[in-house]
Amino acid sequence: MRQTESLRVSPEQVLRYRARVSHLDAKLPAGSFAKAAWGGLQDSVPRAGVISLHARVMATKPDSWEDPSVVQIWFRGGADYIVPRVDAGVFTLGSSPRDAERAAELDRLADDIHRASDGQMTNVKDVSKLLGHAHQLGLRVSGLTGRVHIRWDASRIWLIPVDRPEIDPEDARRELARRFLHWFGPTTKLALARWTGVMARDATATWRAIEPDLAAVEIEGAPGQRFMLAADLDTIAGARPVSGVRLLPFGDAFTKLDPELLVPDEALREGVLPRLGQGKGYIPGAILVDGAIVGGWQRQQRKVTLHPFWVLPAHVREAIEAEALGFPIDARFPARVAWA
Repeated sequence: MRQTESLRVSPEQVLRYRARVSHLDAKLPAGSFAKAAWGGLQDSVPRAGVISLHARVMATKPDSWEDPSVVQIWFRGGADYIVPRVDAGVFTLGSSPRDAERAAELDRLADDIHRASDGQMTNVKDVSKLLGHAHQLGLRVSGLTGRVHIRWDASRIWLIPVDRPEIDPEDARRELARRFLHWFGPTTKLALARWTGVMARDATATWRAIEPDLAAVEIEGAPGQRFMLAADLDTIAGARPVSGVRLLPFGDAFTKLDPELLVPDEALREGVLPRLGQGKGYIPGAILVDGAIVGGWQRQQRKVTLHPFWVLPAHVREAIEAEALGFPIDARFPARVAWA
């Protein structure tokens, strides 16, 4: 760890930094899906993944989540994620347990899935029946072996048997931790454990392995000390404001951590970043304008309802509507927007 005085940054600098490194400052060229998903994009809410891609990549289409450069996996806790295909091993083996008995148990499950599917993409329901699992959720931990990918079209899930990634598990753990710190820094070891879904002792071992690459950072008004990659200190210190409008789905990387930094007002925060069991009857997304959350949104097929925190200027409303109407969603009905 760099032995210097802690860098002190403002919440605005943190959010500017995170928006830029996760490609929300300017959309990437068409087809840059692997770069957009470098740190992993959650796809647990129907079509959240393709909407997160749309927020980062020009000319995203309804089927861009199936681009050959990316792949769907079951990440920590069985959450659906879109990640770069070449880096699938980073996310799967990178969040796998070090405990030898647990690892062997997971490998046996992957063996069973390979046999039940005969090496072919197979509906998860059929695999579950063949293996006698009481619930399909029990199969989700197989993703940690790196030997099972998935395909989820928002209504059905297929399992895809694949060869074990060639990356060494320890290399994968270190690389995954670095990606987490690059996209979500400044952050903590506890946040790393939660994001990867690993046990505290595993997160501690990984953290120690990369500790020489870290530097301490303090966020104004936030308790405790945090850390980020020392190589990113200049980037966050010089983080400039971002511009533009983005509509982010629930669970997007930008809104994954630190809700208090994203929306300081607790009453407003509940409507766009609800805690478990706190929602308003629908799953909200976030309206991002010039790097700040100014409201929430919800979607039903191609109808998008917008819930701004306050009255927005006409040109901002027009830009938000254009982004919503441009969602890459296939549906029987034309796109439309309503303001709540």
